[in-house]
Amino acid sequence: MKGALLAITISLAACASKEPSGVKAIVGAKLIAAPGSTPVEYSVIVIEGGKFREVGPQNSTPVPKGAQLIEGRGMTVTPVDSANPIEPGQPANLVLNGPESRTLRNGEWVH
Repeated sequence: MKGALLAITISLAACASKEPSGVKAIVGAKLIAAPGSTPVEYSVIVIEGGKFREVGPQNSTPVPKGAQLIEGRGMTVTPVDSANPIEPGQPANLVLNGPESRTLRNGEWVH
């Protein structure tokens, strides 16, 4: 029994990522990408290198393997300001509004 447990543990450890990927993904939040834009009820927002990499509906936007997942259900994502829409290639600045609102600037949480 101990041998089997050890083998399973070693196998699982081999599957684990050795280093964090640096990629974040906010999954399931309502997205308002810019003032006046049509909201996306269930979105995926992928952030890498301080910029938005992918932004879109949850049913068609893949979450990269190894990404740090941020649960967004019941929350709303909006731009920090109206001059910086949430779209691929733009600096990753957003507000995640919910029970505990958080602000992301250049891909890093500031509060």
